[in-house]
Amino acid sequence: MRKKRIEALNALEKERLLEIIAAAKSGDWERFSFLTDKPFSNESSMREQFEDSSQLIKNLNKNPEFDVEIKTHKDGSRLIFAKIAMDNPDDNPILLTLHSFQEESKNLISIWTFYQEISFK
Repeated sequence: MRKKRIEALNALEKERLLEIIAAAKSGDWERFSFLTDKPFSNESSMREQFEDSSQLIKNLNKNPEFDVEIKTHKDGSRLIFAKIAMDNPDDNPILLTLHSFQEESKNLISIWTFYQEISFK
């Protein structure tokens, strides 16, 4: 995997990523939860992640900036790791993990994680 910009995503992935960030900026859990094509494995945990990350994104003094890493599996599905930078470079970024895949000829994207990374310095 190597770091890429948001342009490395296909149109659906890019649109979904931007919609997720917009839902977080507005604090709209209902919209956010609608943006995953598969149910969350643990909805209460995802809601906590959303609330924490949403608050961090709302407090940004700039538009969110992304670094994107993509891992493509043999079956063609893609894991997308989007790191959202904080205003202070010393603060850990938020990690949004998406799974992009095809099922019954439909392109689907599910949200797996959305939390501020932890540093053990």
